[in-house]
This record gives sequence, C-alpha cells and structure tokens, in this order.
Amino acid sequence: MPFSLFTNRAEEEFEGSIAVGFRLNLEGELTIYEASELKDKLDVIRKGSYSFLEIDLSKVTKMDTACLQVLLVLKKEAKRNETNVRLVNHSHSVLRLIDLYGLTGFLRDKIRLSKDELKEFSFRYGTSKD
Repeated sequence: MPFSLFTNRAEEEFEGSIAVGFRLNLEGELTIYEASELKDKLDVIRKGSYSFLEIDLSKVTKMDTACLQVLLVLKKEAKRNETNVRLVNHSHSVLRLIDLYGLTGFLRDKIRLSKDELKEFSFRYGTSKD
C-alpha cells in the first residue's frame, strides 16, 4: 500500500512575530519500499523557505527503520539549518519504533500516550542527561 503526503501552509506566532511553515500529514505504510520516494518528497519541501515543519504521523499504519531514518535525517538537517521540525500525533507503529530504538531523547518531540500506552512503552532509554 503506497503512502500519501498532504501539505498545508501554516502560520504560528513565535516570539512576538509570525512564523511561516508547513504542516504535513503522512498516511499509509512507510517501509523500505517507500523510503526513496518519501526522501525525495521531503527534500523538495526541505529546500523551500519555512520556519517550521510539523509532520503528523497519526495515520501511518506501518513504519520500518528505513523510513524512520529518513525522518531522523530530516530532523538532523533542520537542526543544522536552525529550523524547527516536529513529529506529532505518533501512531502506534511509529511509537513502537521510537521505543525500540530509544529515540525519545534524540527526537525531543512531545509524545501523548493514553494510560494503557504508558504501560506498553518504556521511553526511558535516551532521556537521561548522562
């Protein structure tokens, strides 16, 4: 099943001024078979001018390490370019990968969990200050 990427221009107030960015919605399966296409689409967006990029992952039904790496590179590049990239509304499959690889400390995104999900995921690795 292919994935879909929807883009919306957005504005947010940040430190007394208006920041212009994009909100992206990813839907479907994100596996090694879609990694190259995902990277190409995100590269086009990344090369544009924006202050922030918010990627909604709530409708991602499946994700593997290859596409997670694409998102990690995007966040790393954004940090180097002093741009804010946020991953929001993580689906269950995305949360499983983040927990498996202990990436909460690296990602620094807000993760909202239900009480049942709190029992399922540890999210401890990578969050200490040492």
